[in-house]
Amino acid sequence: MHQTILAFRKRLATMFEDQEPRSLATRVFDYLLTLLIVTNVAGIVLESVDWIRSDFAPQLDAFEAIATAIFAVEYVLRLWACVDYHTGAYTDPLWGRLCYMRSFFAIVDLVAVLPALLGVLGAADLRVLRLLRLLRLLRLLKLVRHSSTFEVLWSVLRAEARSILALVFVLFLTVTISGSLMYMMEGEVQPTVFTSIPVAMWWAVETLTTVGYGDYVPITVMGRFLGGGIATIGIGTLALFSGLITTGFIEQLKIYREQRGRLHVAVSDGTSVVEVDYQTGGNGGDGAMTVAVPTLTIAAHASRAAFCPHCGGLLPAVSADGDGREQSLGVARR
Repeated sequence: MHQTILAFRKRLATMFEDQEPRSLATRVFDYLLTLLIVTNVAGIVLESVDWIRSDFAPQLDAFEAIATAIFAVEYVLRLWACVDYHTGAYTDPLWGRLCYMRSFFAIVDLVAVLPALLGVLGAADLRVLRLLRLLRLLRLLKLVRHSSTFEVLWSVLRAEARSILALVFVLFLTVTISGSLMYMMEGEVQPTVFTSIPVAMWWAVETLTTVGYGDYVPITVMGRFLGGGIATIGIGTLALFSGLITTGFIEQLKIYREQRGRLHVAVSDGTSVVEVDYQTGGNGGDGAMTVAVPTLTIAAHASRAAFCPHCGGLLPAVSADGDGREQSLGVARR
């Protein structure tokens, strides 16, 4: 019985772990959970409409209770199975789970159920209840886990973090200087419009982003020249930011597609069989092959089979035979 429970936990870990090759069961689970998240958030948005809330309150409350229960069970199962993740980051039964609870996605999973549970436990204040209902919209963050696009986008933000921060600093500098200049030029002419530098900075934000609400409009010649210059700078800055993100996204997408073809080697304890699972990079289709080699040999030379740190390509995997001579495993990507 104990072995059956452990085997079930390992299967859950394989299904929950983001880096594992996606099996059919994993893909079905991701699709169903995504559908539940989208439907639940749509229900949260629709219940803010008075007539929908009054006509379908029982159905909306029942669906909310069911969705919350499913999210709570998912959180508990992930917390239980995290010790079997192949990354080895949460192997300790106690500290490993506590470490997992501090991870980003574990916090997102907790936030997905916490507002509803706090409401059930007696948050009587109407403002608190309204805030808890709005916090349920954070369940949309759960979609990040099930989309490789968000993974690539996060990689872009990490890779281009310094460039983005430099661009943000330039924007902040431009807003501050242009707001101060506009206050100097228009403050005396329009004392009821440009009442302070922060108000003029809001005008600078509108102009830089080319929104132009029209609530603050310079009327002096110098003010209009400054407004035209700030608008031109804003167009160039947005184009620069878009080009930076686009270039980084293309580079990270190329690396992601190359790494999808990497091999996954699993050595079973006490045997001499190495199972090699692979995914094709562009033609589709998954598969597996088995290579009979000594287990201890693979364990001793596991570090020799690696991936290129630059492009993610598979490097030649080598092992040693009984006499210490190196020989190729003969496993090739298809």
